[in-house]
Amino acid sequence: MRTLLLALCGILAAAPGWAAGLHHDLTVTLDPAARRLEVEDRLRLPAGTHRLMLAPGLTVGEALLDGKSVAVRGNALPVTVPEGGGELRLRYAGTLPPLTPESRGSGGGAEGAYLPAGTGWIPTPENTETSPSWRLSVRVPAPFVAVATGRLVEEIRDGAGYTATFAEDRSVEEPSLFAGAWQVTERMHNGLRLRTYFHPEQAPLAEEYLDLSARTIDAQAARIGAYPFAGFAILSAPLPVGLGFPGLTYIGRQVMPLPFIRAQSLPHEILHNWWGNGVRVGGDGNWPGNWSEGLTTFMADYAAAEARGEDVAQAMRLDWLRDYAALPAERDSALTDFRAKVHDAAQIVGYGKAAMLFHMLRAEIGSDAFDAGIRRFWEDKRFQDAGWDDLRRAFEASSGRHLKAFFEQWLTRVGAPTLELAGAKADGDGVALTLRQGEPTYGLTVPVEVRTVAGTERHTIRLDGREATVTIPTAAAPRALAVDPGFGLFRRLAPGEAPPTLRDVTLDHAATTVIATADGPAAEAARALAERLADGKPRIAAAERSDPAAPLAVIGTAGEVDRLLARLGLPPAPDSLKGRGTARVWTARTPQGRPLLAVAADDAAALQALLRPLPHYGRQSWLVFEGARAVDRGVWPAGDSPLRVSFE
Repeated sequence: MRTLLLALCGILAAAPGWAAGLHHDLTVTLDPAARRLEVEDRLRLPAGTHRLMLAPGLTVGEALLDGKSVAVRGNALPVTVPEGGGELRLRYAGTLPPLTPESRGSGGGAEGAYLPAGTGWIPTPENTETSPSWRLSVRVPAPFVAVATGRLVEEIRDGAGYTATFAEDRSVEEPSLFAGAWQVTERMHNGLRLRTYFHPEQAPLAEEYLDLSARTIDAQAARIGAYPFAGFAILSAPLPVGLGFPGLTYIGRQVMPLPFIRAQSLPHEILHNWWGNGVRVGGDGNWPGNWSEGLTTFMADYAAAEARGEDVAQAMRLDWLRDYAALPAERDSALTDFRAKVHDAAQIVGYGKAAMLFHMLRAEIGSDAFDAGIRRFWEDKRFQDAGWDDLRRAFEASSGRHLKAFFEQWLTRVGAPTLELAGAKADGDGVALTLRQGEPTYGLTVPVEVRTVAGTERHTIRLDGREATVTIPTAAAPRALAVDPGFGLFRRLAPGEAPPTLRDVTLDHAATTVIATADGPAAEAARALAERLADGKPRIAAAERSDPAAPLAVIGTAGEVDRLLARLGLPPAPDSLKGRGTARVWTARTPQGRPLLAVAADDAAALQALLRPLPHYGRQSWLVFEGARAVDRGVWPAGDSPLRVSFE
C-alpha cells in the first residue's frame, strides 16, 4: 500500500476564513470487533451560542472551551463562543450498537464499522445550515482497514494495525467513517485516486470496478464538468445496502458480483458526487424537494438504457409509468414533497416521475440546450445548496425559453394527465384526430406516430387545453395512428397499457393478505413474507373478511393456495407456471377488476427462501423460483390500447 508523504497539519488552521466557520480536527481510535470508539475532537466554532449533540451511548470525558471546563448535560453540550471564535476540545468514548442488517445508525462488529454522517458519532450543532470542514486521523487494529469521506492525506500500515488521515476543507458534509477487513486495490486515473476496499471473495472484481469507475467519471465529467473530489472508492459492505457518500460508495458484499450493480447502481452512485454531494439539495426557491435523485436516475440509469437502444429506454419509461399506475391515489404526492426514498411509493414519485420530468424537458428544449443547462447549473451551484428553481433558471438561460409553467405543473401537482383519443380518421394523405385530456389540464407536447404505406412518420401535437382537433398531413396514405406509443409523457396509462404486477397489491395499504396454509413453519414463513412484501404494515385476515373491492394477496403452500383460490372463484395458477420450480408467483385481475397476487410454494423452506429476493421484483407479473433464485419471470402482455387505431 502506498504511503502519502504529504502532511497538511497547520494548513487548514491557516486557511483564510477557517476561524469563521465550523471545523473538526478529529483523532479517532476505533476497534470494530469490540465496538469501541474513542475520539478527541478539537472543534473550532464560530461566535455565538451552540448546542452540540452526540449519539446515545457516547460519554464525554472532558470538554474544554479555550481551556475552560464546559458543563455537559447528557449528550448535549451547550456552548457560548465569544467574538472571534473559540476552540472546544472534547474527549468522548463509548460502545457502538451492533452492526446488523437492520442498522440505520452507527454500528460495529466482527465485520467492521459503519459510522455515517449525521448519526451523532461526532458532535453536531443543532440547527446548523452549513457543513463543516474537517480533518480526521483514525487508527484501527489489524486486520481492519479504515476509510473516510474526504481526501486521503496519509496512511501507515504496521503489524498491529492501520492509521490513516483524511481531510475535507470545503463545505460538503460531516465525515463518514468505515472499517472492514478489506483488501485494497488502487489505480491513479487522471490525477484521481480510485480504490476498491473489497472482502477477499470480491477481490477478483476489483479491476473491473476500477475500469467502470474511470469510464463513468470521464463520461460524466465531459458532460457536466470536472469531477469534484480527489478520488472515488468502492467499499464492500456487510450490510444489504447500496449507499452513496462524497467520494465513495458502500455496497452490500452479497450483491456486488451481480451484473446490475455494475451496469446501473455503480454509475448512479458515482453521479451523486455531482448531484447531491457536489451540489447539495436545498435552496430558497418556490419549489422545495429533492431534485437530485430524479436527475441522477435520468443521467445515469436512463442514459445507460438509452445507450443500449431505444427499445431498452422505452421499456424503462414504461416501467416508471406502470409503477405509477400501481400507486394508489392516497399514496401519491407532489414532487415538491419528496425528500428521500423511505418506501416504494416515495421512490415512484421522487425517482421515476422526476426522471420523466427531465426526459420531457429535454424533448421540449432540445438536447443541446439541455446539456448546456446541466453545465450551467453545475458551474453556478457547485458546493452550494440548490433547488428546483435553480435548475429552472439554468435551463431557461440555456434555451432562451420561459419554463416556469412547465416546471410548476410537474412539481406542484399530485397526479398525472390522462389522454383520450376521442376520434381519428384517415383523410386522404393525412389524419384528422381529436385528442382530449382530463382535468386539471396540463400543457403537453404529445408524440404521435402515423404508419403509412411508405413507412412510419413521427409528429407532435400541442395540447394546452381540454381538447385539440388537428389534421396531420402525411407523405403517403395513412394506415394506423398511435398516440404516445413510446411512452414519452408522464401520464396515467390507458386501459390495456398496464397489465397487473406485484406492486398493484404490495403498494396498496387497503390490500388484504390471506395466509393459505395451516399453522406451523409454513404459516410462520408466509406471515414473514407478507411483512416483507407490503410497503407498509400488511392487513392479514381470513378471506371472508377481506374487502371485496380491495387488492388481495394469497400466500402459502401450493395445494392450500390452489384450494383457496378455487373456493373463492379466483383465477388459478396459469398453466405456464404449474409444476415449475420450488415456488410460483403470479398476478391477475378478478372478473370484478380486483388485483390478485398469489404466492404458492412447495413447503416452508421454499417460502422462507423468498423473504429476501421477492420484494425486489415488484415490477413483474409472474416469477418462478428455485430456492432464492428467480429462474424465470415476466410481465403479462399488454392489452389493446385505446390510444391506437387502425384505418385498414
